[in-house]
Amino acid sequence: MKYQLFFSWQQFISLFSYHWEHEIFLFLLPLPLLIFLIRYLLNRKNQARITLSFTKPLIQNRLIRFISFIPDIVQIMLLTSIILALAGPYKVNPKRKIQPDGIDMALAIDISSSMLNRDVSPSRLVIAKQVATSFVKQRKNDFIALVAFAGAPYLASPITNDSSYLKQALLGLDSKLIKEEGTALGDALGMCINQVRDSPNPKKISILISDGNNTAGNLDPLTSTELAKTFGIKVYTIAVGSVKPSLDPVDESTLRIIAEKSNGKFYRATDQKSLNAIFDEINQLESTKVKEIYWEEHVDQSKFFFDFAFILFFLGLFLKLSPISNILED
Repeated sequence: MKYQLFFSWQQFISLFSYHWEHEIFLFLLPLPLLIFLIRYLLNRKNQARITLSFTKPLIQNRLIRFISFIPDIVQIMLLTSIILALAGPYKVNPKRKIQPDGIDMALAIDISSSMLNRDVSPSRLVIAKQVATSFVKQRKNDFIALVAFAGAPYLASPITNDSSYLKQALLGLDSKLIKEEGTALGDALGMCINQVRDSPNPKKISILISDGNNTAGNLDPLTSTELAKTFGIKVYTIAVGSVKPSLDPVDESTLRIIAEKSNGKFYRATDQKSLNAIFDEINQLESTKVKEIYWEEHVDQSKFFFDFAFILFFLGLFLKLSPISNILED
């Protein structure tokens, strides 16, 4: 660390902007000048005088006269620096931080073969991925986990706030990703719960997108729903598919029960427009608040004055012990 040997003009001006921990020491600032003034007057009074006669007037060198005061000036500055250091100077740096009050959520998307049905153009799975991607982009302050499921659940992305990573994970969802056929709603919700349950964040939700009833898995959907409720996780369920007759008809029953018992909400998406509207509503219901936090950082400045006094002490010692002192006294 580099130390400045002398005060700059900016540092002198900054003295008036300092805050002081022990202001009472500032009343001692006139003391160094007072001490050296008294000492100067006493020395002058007690100084022996010899009357000499010269043919020519003795001209005193003004520069030498000025230089002779250097040791006293150094001592005055030394004591002043110590007093300023003892007064505890510090600077106040105002700080401001924007802290988003985000939500932890798990998004589960059904990728079973029935989601390839084109009753919703271009397919149930495609619009689910597209709308989910748009939703993730808007939730920049939230931590989101992505779960894909068919006959078994698959963790496509652990909980993260990296929207770019989540986008890539969503693009990678495909019906061939999971070999087990069926719709394991209970297991999928269980995996969602595992992703967010240990979070200290009190705001936790899960969004479940599917088109069918529970036909696979080891965990009953009602059991998973009770677990979600226990951990304070609200579940929004979305049934995707046309209301028209289809080879793979949408089964809303289990999705409705999950939403109702977890204090969430059930939605029915019949096309991309309605699915967009559903996610817009969830965005409003689960909006993220932003808090502005203000505080002050106190930066101690006393070290500079102690360092400066340390340098002045050795400068005064050097002037006292070196041959320069004889020149200054003559």
